[in-house]
Amino acid sequence: MRIFHWSIVGLVIGAYVTSRYNWMTWHVRLGQLTLTLLIFRILLGFWGSETARFRRFLVRPSSALVYARRFFSCAGTTHVGHTPAGGWMVVLLILLMSMQVLTGLYAYNDVAQVGPLFGIFSGDTSNMLVSVHGLLFTILMTCVTIHIAVIALYRIVKRQDLVRPMTTGIQYLPPGFRKPRMIRASRAFSLFLCSVVIATLISQL
Repeated sequence: MRIFHWSIVGLVIGAYVTSRYNWMTWHVRLGQLTLTLLIFRILLGFWGSETARFRRFLVRPSSALVYARRFFSCAGTTHVGHTPAGGWMVVLLILLMSMQVLTGLYAYNDVAQVGPLFGIFSGDTSNMLVSVHGLLFTILMTCVTIHIAVIALYRIVKRQDLVRPMTTGIQYLPPGFRKPRMIRASRAFSLFLCSVVIATLISQL
């Protein structure tokens, strides 16, 4: 999971840089790689390690809101994996990045931004998708900023270090907590191959 996490970070930075310098060929390639990893993450959400599975960390939205409202009033509580609110942030980031990639595949603005599937839609629609593509990036960066700010608040308010688990993938659990089951390497590799196939098919529609 840490490989996925930091690969996504690198790809997003690379996509931003290639867009700024108008290196559209590389921008598209990075977008397709991002699509592959996003599909991989979605598959892991169903068949991955215990803490990566959606059913493991997604709670009712009302429960997540209650948790968020009580953030400053409650003492630090150990959560194996994502917190109730953090789980929904994961889903939001996956959705935003997926929409970002898909709008990029179909985008075309008559200048330089050309997605590999732009011919499916009319020129006006493709131009509109370019605007949506840019707007989604702004929203995505806002959510990432909130994500980082919350990590800092955990350190300041609850005295919980979330940087180390996010960096290394290793969470130190108090006595009495069971370590989560991890995915087998063979299954992870199989899911990744499926992701490559699905992403390739989407990019060639």
